[in-house]
Amino acid sequence: MSNQLFEQLLIDLEARQYKLAIAESLTGGLLSSSFVSVAGASNVYLGSVIAYQDTVKQNLLGVSAQLLEQRGAVSEDVAIAMAAGAASLFSRETGVPIEKIVALATTGMASPAAENSATSLSDAKPAGLVFVAVQLPGRPAQCRQLTLSGGRNEIREAAAEAAARLLQGELQKVD
Repeated sequence: MSNQLFEQLLIDLEARQYKLAIAESLTGGLLSSSFVSVAGASNVYLGSVIAYQDTVKQNLLGVSAQLLEQRGAVSEDVAIAMAAGAASLFSRETGVPIEKIVALATTGMASPAAENSATSLSDAKPAGLVFVAVQLPGRPAQCRQLTLSGGRNEIREAAAEAAARLLQGELQKVD
C-alpha cells in the first residue's frame, strides 16, 4: 500500500477540518495502521474499533442484531452501519461534532468459511468478498462491494487500500 495515499488523505481531511474514525472487521487494524504510520496523523485520526465479532459490532458500533441476523456480517448494510456507528461512537466519546467526522468501515471474508467462525449467513459467502464503506458528514454513505483474490493477507491489504481509495473518491466529489 502506498504511504503517499494515506498521507494525502490526512492532508485533505485536515484541510476540511474533518476528523477520522474507523471501524474494521476483516482488516483487523491494518487500515488504521496505514493512517497512523504517517507523521502528524493525530491531527486528524480519532481512533478505531476492531469489531471482529458480531457482539462487538452490536455493543460498540450499534449495529443491530436483527441486521446481522438478516444480512450477515459480510454485507453492504452492515458496512454502512459500522461506519455510522464509528462516527457516532467517536463523536460521543471525544466531543467532536458528528458533522466533523468522516468514518470508514471494512467487513468481509479473508479466508474460506471453514477457517473462520463467522455467522451462518457469512459461512455461505466466498473468501475475497469484501465491503468497504465511507460516511462523510452531510452526505449519504457510500459502499463498494469487492471480489478480491489472493491469500488472506493480500485480501486484507487490498481491502484497506480500497477503503482509502473510496474515501479519496468521495472527497473529490465534495470539492
